[in-house]
Amino acid sequence: MKGTPNPISIDYLFTEGEDSTIKVTTTNASHYCVMPLEVATYRGAKKVWSCEIGDHSWATFPDTEMYDTVLTDSNGNVVAQKKWNPIEDGDFLYQALYLYCTRLTKEGKRPKGVAIGTHDGVFGEWSPVVQDNLTDACLVEASKPQFAELVHNYQKYPHVKLVNQLITTEGQDIEFFEGGKGYTNSVVEKVIRDWEIVPFDEIKATVRPSCSINSLISNYVGGSQKLDWLHLDTEGYDIDLLQALEDPLPDLIIFEHHHFNEGQKKSMKIYLDAKGYHLTFGDVSCVAVATQHSQTSIPWEVKLHKKSWETNKKT
Repeated sequence: MKGTPNPISIDYLFTEGEDSTIKVTTTNASHYCVMPLEVATYRGAKKVWSCEIGDHSWATFPDTEMYDTVLTDSNGNVVAQKKWNPIEDGDFLYQALYLYCTRLTKEGKRPKGVAIGTHDGVFGEWSPVVQDNLTDACLVEASKPQFAELVHNYQKYPHVKLVNQLITTEGQDIEFFEGGKGYTNSVVEKVIRDWEIVPFDEIKATVRPSCSINSLISNYVGGSQKLDWLHLDTEGYDIDLLQALEDPLPDLIIFEHHHFNEGQKKSMKIYLDAKGYHLTFGDVSCVAVATQHSQTSIPWEVKLHKKSWETNKKT
């Protein structure tokens, strides 16, 4: 009947100026399912969180970034699920890269991209286009523990090249800081000491050899070819790598800016404006699109914050 509420709904809410949220709501689910229900979120095959939910209840999780949601009954049967979709559920960064690679593919061109600072690859704006085989990609991670996880997650993709290498401006030997299991790592000491929640003596500092960003790109695409997209997540080193890039630059670049001071942000904007890019800034990262492709950019901003689930039983 029109207007009758669904027994179960799973919504990925994306409101401008607010946190993105996964919300699961039930009404008279017990009329159709063996109760109680379990709501769980997954990244890939890994269950991130779960809780029980009954009739006339809701559960929310204030982050949608590449989380799938599954609702099962007490017998373990799946009664509802929502797979994360980069266009429907992603922010403008995910959408821009996905739309860009989709368009190139439809035009008969196989895109090539490089992601530097991939961590284990369970999320990131480059992940959906790689997992959906919309692009060839070179995935680069400096941390050995994180690279081992990256290999585990992406070795099944034949269109992916995996590189365990520290990338710098000139290919120089450089001090590399790494904390915990290597998830936080950088050549910028201040950044890792701000981010890593461990005693400072647990942050390892070693002098490492490196490969220059231009050598990495030219070796991957070939000397006369152009890279289509570049994704940087190097914890405070993005601006150095960007300014070291040799022409021709990729038509789409995603980089982190939240470690930049205001002077660096202004300098970066002037630099990329002069190179012919349209920039769209989010809270953490920015997408720079060459002017001829600027329609790929999505003009809104969102805030993504990782928090714990909340549950509420309506009375």
